[in-house]
Amino acid sequence: MTNSLRLSSLSGITCLALAIASCPACGGSEPPPQTPAPSVEAREDAPTQVSTSSEIGGLNEEKVDKTFQRALSDFQRCLDDGAKRVEFLGGSVSFFLKIDTQGKVDHAHLEKSTIGDRETEKCMLDSLRTKKWPKPVGGVHGLARKSFDFDPPNDVRAPTSWDGEHVSDAVGKLSRKVSACKKGDSGTFEATVYVSTDGSVMAAGVTPPNEAGESDVDCLVTTLKSATLPSPGSWPAKVTFSL
Repeated sequence: MTNSLRLSSLSGITCLALAIASCPACGGSEPPPQTPAPSVEAREDAPTQVSTSSEIGGLNEEKVDKTFQRALSDFQRCLDDGAKRVEFLGGSVSFFLKIDTQGKVDHAHLEKSTIGDRETEKCMLDSLRTKKWPKPVGGVHGLARKSFDFDPPNDVRAPTSWDGEHVSDAVGKLSRKVSACKKGDSGTFEATVYVSTDGSVMAAGVTPPNEAGESDVDCLVTTLKSATLPSPGSWPAKVTFSL
């Protein structure tokens, strides 16, 4: 009987051990927690990536320089034609161009110029418009800038150099007409004028403060050509001043 009781006790202990081992809540390591799936709200709040092009892209500088160099012969022709009207025509110019995605000039104007003859300056700008330019990368337009200095094509005495004070009073009388011309931009324009010995204007050129002002330049040049300035004496003068 004693042996029976022992077998019965051992059997109970074995069953109890098996029951504990098979029950997760009765000890042992717990399973790792699962990461919750992102909520619908979190997915809706995620930023949407949109591919866009910038307004201004980059241009291959080497190709831009080569294109400007190809225009030099045209520039010289423009200067030669201008020198038939003003024999000592010359000066420096700084071009500003906007190139579109087809490699064509969308806009052109002179940021600076002391050539002082609108016809010659327009001739140079027209030459640049006919050229094929590198296409901009990463933008709708590419910006091209370049400066040149031109000596007078004729071997003649240079005009007398004036500062703006020599013509300030006469230009001041044109203020109403000048203001009427400034429809595209009211900023400061720069003018260069050749003054004949009798005070009349032989030729004039104007550079705008920005792209919008280019549309006002022809009107301003016409206004300046109608002006009577002080006589420089026995030899023509050249003067640059602000408008």
